[in-house]
Amino acid sequence: MAHSAPSESRDSAGDAAGGTASAAARAPVDLAALTHHDDFLLELGEVLGGRASVHPADSLEVALEHLEGARGGQILAIDAREAENVRADVERACAHNAHAVILVFTTAGAEKSVAAAVKGTRVFTVLPLPIEPGKTSAVLDAALADAAEKVAPRSAPVRSVHQAAEAARTPLPAESAAASTEPPSGDGRKRLWLTLGAGVAVAAVAAGLFLLPKHHVVAAHPVLQRPIAAAAHAAHFAALPRPDVDTSIVQGRVEDLLVKASRAMFARHFTAPKGDNALVFYRSVLAVDPTNGEARDGLRRVGNVVISRFKDALSQGHYNAAALALATLQLADPTNRDVHPFGIELSSAVVNQALSGGQLSSAAALIAQAARRGVPAAQIAAWQSQLTHLTHHQRTQKLVDQLTRRIAAHRLTGAASAASTLAKLRTLDPQSTSTANATQAVIGALLNQARQAGLTGQGAIESQALAAARANGASAAAIVAVQHQIQSARISAVQNRLQRLLAEAHARLDTGELLQPAHDSAAYYLNALAADHPDPATAAAANQMHRALANALLQRAEAAARAGQRSTAVTDLADARQWGASGAALNAATAMVDTPQPPTVAQLADVARRLRRTHYVSPSYPDRALTRHISGEVTVQYVVDPTGRTRHIKVVAAKPATVFDRAALDAIRRWRYAPPTFHGRPVSVPVRTLIRFELPN
Repeated sequence: MAHSAPSESRDSAGDAAGGTASAAARAPVDLAALTHHDDFLLELGEVLGGRASVHPADSLEVALEHLEGARGGQILAIDAREAENVRADVERACAHNAHAVILVFTTAGAEKSVAAAVKGTRVFTVLPLPIEPGKTSAVLDAALADAAEKVAPRSAPVRSVHQAAEAARTPLPAESAAASTEPPSGDGRKRLWLTLGAGVAVAAVAAGLFLLPKHHVVAAHPVLQRPIAAAAHAAHFAALPRPDVDTSIVQGRVEDLLVKASRAMFARHFTAPKGDNALVFYRSVLAVDPTNGEARDGLRRVGNVVISRFKDALSQGHYNAAALALATLQLADPTNRDVHPFGIELSSAVVNQALSGGQLSSAAALIAQAARRGVPAAQIAAWQSQLTHLTHHQRTQKLVDQLTRRIAAHRLTGAASAASTLAKLRTLDPQSTSTANATQAVIGALLNQARQAGLTGQGAIESQALAAARANGASAAAIVAVQHQIQSARISAVQNRLQRLLAEAHARLDTGELLQPAHDSAAYYLNALAADHPDPATAAAANQMHRALANALLQRAEAAARAGQRSTAVTDLADARQWGASGAALNAATAMVDTPQPPTVAQLADVARRLRRTHYVSPSYPDRALTRHISGEVTVQYVVDPTGRTRHIKVVAAKPATVFDRAALDAIRRWRYAPPTFHGRPVSVPVRTLIRFELPN
């Protein structure tokens, strides 16, 4: 036999169908960005260029909830600037979602510390902020490809815990009340049990269903949150068991039974234990002798005790105990006139409890039974009016709760969305405060979606969200305000980017990275700045930076010329001309490059180290020093001229003085070298050498 599913289940199925129909229109990868910074969203949207659908989230829970509903690849981008514990966030994300690619963005300079913090986790990479397209685009390409490959296999939609609880709280079809409303039989002892028992059974079923745990769902709009009403004495009404009254009959002599009954009364065993109580013994006497006065009087006394129990149980909200006491009273004293009003009193209490606890399906059956028990018509009408009001309120609140969940899940438009739920709510209860609050919540969510889409460069989603907000009653002023916010954020982001490019260009000038590396030099950032069409003030600053770059290139060309690196100097001169160097400065630098420059002292020292001696004459040991067994050393300074001859020879130090000077000078005068050159030009090179004179063995 087919059963209709609860409404939320049907909505979930509708959502799945709607998602399938629109899957083709979605981007292949969904990216949830956990951030509070609009400039980050704008930069991320620019770098992605529509290759992924960006969904901002202000908490990790919202980001993970969105990714859980994504049908394509999944990327979680975490802005670590405000994260209290980025590793804890990453580990929670990994535990919740095994398929998402996780990117962490942090302030430039903090990458190493953040990378160390998330080491060993499933983070794809750590990237610097602000985002630099040239550095980040390739990384995002790899992340998008990885996310597309990790698409989790999708199964049939699974209802959330809250949805399951809602379905459970939907009352099940009650058992037919026919059995409980049969006309009383001739057995007077069972009439109350039949009527009260049916009400007890229905109330038990309803109480069991409605007392299931209620799982709280965080609303997307504060006005849609509602406290859970606590029903009075709910714990006592969780179940009303079938009254288990001891109806047994004990065999024996009347005299013995009366003695046992008297002893039971004295021991206060009025209705228990089973088979050994005053009620059983007095009834057993009447089964043998229906006219026995002592037994009748005893049953009336037992009835008085049971009446006291009934009143105590009813006042304390123990309705199962009250039902048992009433059934026992019917058995002990069938003619008691209080049985009927007590039944009405208990029925009224149960109906009121069902209404106050929101157990509306049970309340309808209980009201019908109360009418059959003789509850006044005015009271029945009041209950029915209250039931109608509560049913209407419950239907309204169910739509409000459904709308709240769909806003939280970002399902704002479509066949099964917050907007479609709002349409139902307006039809059901157009003038209520709940509908007004829900309308504002949907409009607010749509305007926020439009704003976030505008910040991330998703123009189609922005237009769609604004149109939906307008259709649901958003004022023209509110829409204009959102558009102004988007425009202001874009302008601010552009200004921030321009200022950042200027700062990067200035920093590269300071470090001498003028033209290289290709994607991280002063020239690269100035070209990027020009491509962004800066405002006049920024353009003036950029022009000044252009001149600074041209001057730096001229200075580098002159330095290269002095170092003899003429080809490098010529290249820098050409680049300086391209970057707008002034004519006078360019001519001066060109003249310097074209005019041979004499080598510096350091350069001559380098030439001297590379001198090659072609003719060597050993110094003669003076006879006088040899005879006297004198040894020593002489330091001689001289110049090797462009022909390789030694010139300007002189002793600068000698030990001992004058002994070996002439021998050293005569030898060096006859030395010859390969002609020295500097960058292909012959030069004279100063040389200093040490000659030692040591006695032969």
